Amino acid sequence: MSLNLTAQDSLRLTFKLEGFKAKDQLSIEYSEGRFSLPSEKEELTIVRKLENPEPMAIIYKSRLRSFWIDNNDITVTISKSGFKNGIDVQGSPAEDLWQQIVKAPKEKRAELLAENINTKMAQSYLARSSDRLLPEDQERLLAMSNSKTKDLAKYDLLMAYDMSNRLKEGDPMMDFIASTIDDQQTSTKDLRGKFILLDFAGTNCGWCWVEYPEMSKTLVNYKNLQTFTFNLDFRHSQWQKIATQRNIELPWPVLWKAENKQEIIDRYGINVLPTYYLISPDGTILDRWQAGKVEKLIRKLEQHKVN
Repeated sequence: MSLNLTAQDSLRLTFKLEGFKAKDQLSIEYSEGRFSLPSEKEELTIVRKLENPEPMAIIYKSRLRSFWIDNNDITVTISKSGFKNGIDVQGSPAEDLWQQIVKAPKEKRAELLAENINTKMAQSYLARSSDRLLPEDQERLLAMSNSKTKDLAKYDLLMAYDMSNRLKEGDPMMDFIASTIDDQQTSTKDLRGKFILLDFAGTNCGWCWVEYPEMSKTLVNYKNLQTFTFNLDFRHSQWQKIATQRNIELPWPVLWKAENKQEIIDRYGINVLPTYYLISPDGTILDRWQAGKVEKLIRKLEQHKVN
């Protein structure tokens, strides 16, 4: 399969908006940062020069839709009423390849990945979804991949574990010692007497970034609650870059280091990001949930009488 990812020397990206009003908050995010779209307009075009194909996200009402962009004429149609079901992208060979990869049967998917192994799309898939391939294809394709992809795949594969071992509501929490990037250490055992909210997250977790601003505003009101973000990856520099671009500064510790990091991930059963655990003052797991808007978080805190 031959792709022309640079049919021209720049990206010309046209957005067609259907049903939005001026009050609707619609934004895009890619390598240059996050930007609001004037939602009262029916059509607008941006022109950029890209070094390589890259993903772009469109965010509306805490929902996120992503697609690949490259140096071509691309049209993205966004319908307000149909946003939850996806968006329509035309003119992006990078997005076309991505869709072929994710929709193909396992055997055909492996062929596509091998044929396009040096593309950003193939490397991105192998970094985060190689466990969806046949074992022999997974091993072969990762051997062909760059070192960054291999490292990301390694830590994503930590999520594959025996579900029967996962901690559940009513169990004592698994205490651990972890530290921030500048070695500020936290021991959960030392926090008995307070509620604990564990936010298991990752640098590339789009939903995590969407929710952080409202979470930050909300959680400062709960004086008997200690929150931690526990990042599953090790990409602190990229995480900090995104946080700076979004003007996000979390008012709680962000944990990156732990000697038994794999064991923590396994025991808490993290296979979707974000995953939250609410822990009682005596160290008992009260609740576990995945993703969701900040309103869901507030309901959980009220349900368990967190103050």
